[in-house]
Amino acid sequence: MKSKVDFNLYFAIIMTEQSDNLSRLLQDFVLRNDNIECTSLNTYNLSQSMKVKEMNKRKMGQRDHLTQILQAAEKLFAKRGFYPTTIDDIAKEAKLAKGTIYLYFDSKEDLFFSAIERKLDVLLSKIEKAVKEPGSAWQRINATIGIHLKFMEENKDFFKIMQSFSEQLREKLEKELKGRVMEKQSRYIKILTRLIQRAINEGEVKPLDARKLAVIIMGIVHSLTVYWVSQKERGSLCRDASLVQEVFSHGVER
Repeated sequence: MKSKVDFNLYFAIIMTEQSDNLSRLLQDFVLRNDNIECTSLNTYNLSQSMKVKEMNKRKMGQRDHLTQILQAAEKLFAKRGFYPTTIDDIAKEAKLAKGTIYLYFDSKEDLFFSAIERKLDVLLSKIEKAVKEPGSAWQRINATIGIHLKFMEENKDFFKIMQSFSEQLREKLEKELKGRVMEKQSRYIKILTRLIQRAINEGEVKPLDARKLAVIIMGIVHSLTVYWVSQKERGSLCRDASLVQEVFSHGVER
């Protein structure tokens, strides 16, 4: 049996500032009931539009919660480390209920893995933006190397957490991230490969396998970062950008 609602009365109520509580009740009723026989086609269309807007609002709220959780987790993981940081701490920092976090993540490990993915997305966005800037292919390759090293230095407290992991958790991390990060790594290699191939075409780089050269550059940058973090070097990691560029462009042979 269909319910009848006088939508002229309905919209009169929701437009009245003094009737906030009743307005919310009526809005909720319309949103939750699809079997309503409307007294006005126009007002029915308006109610459908309102339903779509409410759904979009809820989705935006979910995205906001996810961002809040990840930002809080990144901050606390970097400040305190992985083991001392608890889900309760993250919930408090995000100003959300503890149960809300478990709506998005199964465990603290899952949250940490997702935070790493988010960091990599930020790095890739910076690189993709930089390679669109004017300049030769070689200049953009150098810019990519510099951005990567600078980003790792700026986020050293976060990435150095992995150095403190137990062997068991480190194995789990590698296993979990292998699939989740592979797509991002592939994107990175494709960006470098295109730049190197263009540099080859422009005569700036020898005609070698562009993809393998891209993997070599990424490997050098990654190895330098791991060494810098593990050795607790006090100098800037960014200064090594020129070393990577020198080794890649001229080698080390006299």
